[in-house]
Amino acid sequence: MDLDRYVKKLTACKFLQLFIIAQMNQRDSLAYLSKFVRDEKDLHTQVEMGAISTSQLSRKQGMLSTGGFGEVFQYLVAEIRIRMKQTPFIHNYKQLHVIDSSTMPMSLSQYPWATFKKMKAGVRLHMKIVVTKELIVPNKAVLLPAKHTNRTQMDELITIDSGALSLFDRGYLFDQYSFENVQFITWLKDKAKIEVLTEQEPNLENLIFQDAEVYLGSEVNGTKTQNTFRLYKLNLSFTLLLIPHMLV
Repeated sequence: MDLDRYVKKLTACKFLQLFIIAQMNQRDSLAYLSKFVRDEKDLHTQVEMGAISTSQLSRKQGMLSTGGFGEVFQYLVAEIRIRMKQTPFIHNYKQLHVIDSSTMPMSLSQYPWATFKKMKAGVRLHMKIVVTKELIVPNKAVLLPAKHTNRTQMDELITIDSGALSLFDRGYLFDQYSFENVQFITWLKDKAKIEVLTEQEPNLENLIFQDAEVYLGSEVNGTKTQNTFRLYKLNLSFTLLLIPHMLV
């Protein structure tokens, strides 16, 4: 990707190495990282540099495209997939796909493209983590300005796979996923409209306070689901867990 044209010392590869070292040693600023590299003599041989200043790290961070690191990420994901063993670990499921996002604030003056709020900038990292019996690994990541909500990126992250069970935050397109045969678990909104069809006996010993087959939404405003779902109330504070009824 031609990231190191005219660069002699702090290449993109060395920069990535330094940030991995910072992550592993919980160095949470460029100043701490600079001091750590200077003080740890063993690193001088490893990264082939005796010292690096905070300003050098800052300039490099500002000029590097994230595309190179995205390529590294995708390569590592491909390597991990080759090594993953497809053995069931949740009933008949081979994988659990955990989908969520994190918002990171940015300087509005330095990153005007990272649109978020009127007086704030930020980016949101949308990510899918794959969990198997042997591994917990990142699978896919989408980095966008923070104005893009989780819901806008779900089609990018959801996988239609009979061997996978998806876990994601509340408020998504339940009917659409059911028709596409996406197997999922999600938290339900506290104020969600629910129509109970049938109920099973609560299992208080296992902390299940409600077990019901339900429709979601309202006929009045046209949001009622065409599919039914299995709803569990897991504690007395009304935290609800929802899974497609056909899975149970």
